[in-house]
Amino acid sequence: MARIDFAATVGTTEIWEVTNTEGGTHHSFHVHDVQFQVLDVAGRVPPPELAGWKDTVWLPEGETFRLIMRFEDYADPDTPYMFHCHMLRHEDEGMMGQFVVVAPGDSAGEVASPHRH
Repeated sequence: MARIDFAATVGTTEIWEVTNTEGGTHHSFHVHDVQFQVLDVAGRVPPPELAGWKDTVWLPEGETFRLIMRFEDYADPDTPYMFHCHMLRHEDEGMMGQFVVVAPGDSAGEVASPHRH
């Protein structure tokens, strides 16, 4: 929990490519802080049920989704947001990452240790 994997800049739009590489298991993929739209699924136009704004998508085994999202509201280099699988067993096994949203020109800070409070 005391790590930052990357920083997104407030006011920017990013495209994330998310692939389920774990054989035999479907995963959900959830992003905190922003909603996103599905641009394509394995290079194909997404089906109607994937239209509109999302914060979670179901990733079938072996599929790659391209997601577009805009970071537009809050910047704090020391307070991370998570992206993760919504299956509790997978969360417990660490299938998650953390990112911060920073002001233009800033970089990721440092997550406060729970022992410092």
